[in-house]
Amino acid sequence: MRKLDTLDAWRCAQDTARSAYLLTMQLPLSKHFALSDQIRRAAISVPANIAEGYALGTTPQFVRCLRIVLGSATELHSHLTLLRALKLAPEEDVAECLHLSDRVIAMVIGLLRKLTRR
Repeated sequence: MRKLDTLDAWRCAQDTARSAYLLTMQLPLSKHFALSDQIRRAAISVPANIAEGYALGTTPQFVRCLRIVLGSATELHSHLTLLRALKLAPEEDVAECLHLSDRVIAMVIGLLRKLTRR
């Protein structure tokens, strides 16, 4: 891997974070500060931790950061599932964000499997 922006998981994580953040700016969710703040924090943590692990330059450090990413991505998924149940955002927007978070989770699991086999 030469450049961070060539890493599919990071690009997908950026898309997920952007989608989730924009979702929290819509009414009525924007009035639910605790939930929208948690969604934002989990969402922006995912690409940031991928970038951090990538920049550290060693496989064990990257794996450690990817495990943190997996936790944040599944936390985001959980918040989005609650958001859907509470109907605090348009269903199609929540569905898109959930789809993106599922993709990130799958990609991170794949990266972890690949890196821990070495």
